[in-house]
Formats: sequence, structure tokens, C-alpha cells
Amino acid sequence: MHPLYLKKNTKSFEQSFQMQHARVPHTYDTWHCHQELELNAIIKGTGTRFIGDHVGAFSDGDMVLVGSNLPHVWKNDKEYYQGQDTLYAELMNFFFLEDFAGKELFQLPELQPIQNLLQRASQGIRIYGKTSETIQRKMKKIFRLTAGERVITLMQILNIIAHSDEVELLASPGFINSYQANNTSRINKVYDFIMNNFLEEITLEQVAEVASMNVTAFCRYFKRVTKKSFVQFLNEIRIGYACKLLLDEKLTVSQICYESGFNNLSNFNKHFKAATKHTPQHYKLQHQSSVGNKGLS
Repeated sequence: MHPLYLKKNTKSFEQSFQMQHARVPHTYDTWHCHQELELNAIIKGTGTRFIGDHVGAFSDGDMVLVGSNLPHVWKNDKEYYQGQDTLYAELMNFFFLEDFAGKELFQLPELQPIQNLLQRASQGIRIYGKTSETIQRKMKKIFRLTAGERVITLMQILNIIAHSDEVELLASPGFINSYQANNTSRINKVYDFIMNNFLEEITLEQVAEVASMNVTAFCRYFKRVTKKSFVQFLNEIRIGYACKLLLDEKLTVSQICYESGFNNLSNFNKHFKAATKHTPQHYKLQHQSSVGNKGLS
């Protein structure tokens, strides 16, 4: 099964973009994509986000601009699926096409930064800091505005992001280029299998079978499409998930090694340092230190 393609009615006689403010037991947790760009703001909730080949933790205040047809999913922590009444996810989403304000508007020289932003969103853009706080306030107010005021406010939001330094590109250029050039049933099946099973042991034989290829042919195919070996790609996904687990003070590095899909601690340490330039323990201590400093400020 490839990423679910969702068709949204964002261009109608009544509206030029869609918006929603929802409070739900957990986020929509199916790997999917859609033609519209999506501005996603997590008001309340914790878990793991997958944007292309990016894996990262999310928590209250998380904000991402997802580009057109970029596969993604936000998955809440497992506690959200255990029927606890005190746990819920609250989020706001805006969905809009690149030409929601007209095909010619963003061609104006004055609006070139917004046009560039929409192109960069093909990798997914995390927005943080004061910029995220400002935009979330505007997103909350937009539900009380008239239709015309909503369009103007969305333009203001995009302009703020376009001129902010508090942004981070998420998916790798290699993933985007290969995904756009090879958006076929075969590679989508492979990506979907990896995203749903990376915490378990995955053999080359298994993933080659998903792609309906023998192991040798699959290895060549995957390297050509992603510019990475299958093992390298899988390890990067697992390391991204491990970074999220390292934010949990209750888990030891050894526990995180096995929780994130590795079966050897020394191998985990080696791959983690290669990917992040830090040992897992240093990464964990660094995070705890930054949290402590915030608490003292």
C-alpha cells in the first residue's frame, strides 16, 4: 500500500482554502499525501512526525509547513491509543493550493519570497520560536474572521514564515528528488513498509519481496532511486526515532537502542554518532541541560 492520496475540496465557489481546528483522541495516523500544501500546528499532543524521510519528535507548539504531495504522518505516543480520557490531541490545519490566491499573484516581485517559500516546502519546513507563537495566534483568530479577512491573514502568515530565520528544512533533497522522479507504486510500497515496520527487524529479503524483486536487483534499484543503500536509509529513520526517545528522561540509552529497532548497542552508538556528531548519551545530556536552562529563565 502506497501513501494514501487524499483529495480535498480546497478550491470551490465558497472558499479558496480549508481550515480545521480539532480536538481528537489521537492524530490522523495514516501515511498519506495530498496536492494541497498543509500548515499543521499541534496545540496539544506528543509523538513522532514523519515528513518524507525525516523522523522527529513533536509536542505542544510544533508547527510544520508540508509541501504539495509530500508524504507525511503525525503519530501520537502509544498512550494515546489506550483509551485514556485525560489524553487527547488538539491541532489546527490549513490546506491550500499554491495558486489559492490566483495563478499570477505570487509572480509579483514583491511576493517572490512567498513563492520561494512554497517551493522550499517540498521538503517540509518546521517553524519554531517566536515565529511559531505569532503564527499560532493568527491561526486561532482566523476562525472568527470574514472570508476576505481569512485570505489576507493566510497571506500574512506565509509572509511571516518567508522572512523568518526560525525555520528548518526536514526531508532530505535526495528523498524529494527521488520521490518526485520515481513516484511509482513500487517505491511507495517500499516506503510504506519501512515506515510501518522500522521498529522491527527488517531483512533485505522481506523488503525485496515487497518490491517484487530479488535482493540484488532491489539493492541496485533502491540505491538508484534514493541515492542511499537500504541499510543506510533504514538506519537514518531509526536514528531519527531514537532522537525522539532520548528526550524521555526515564529511558536509558540501552533501552532506546532496542526500542528504536537496533539489536546491538555498539552498532547503535556508531550509527548515532555518524548521523548526529554526538554520542546518544551526550545528546541526551545536552537536551536535559537545555530544558533545565529554560526552566531557570
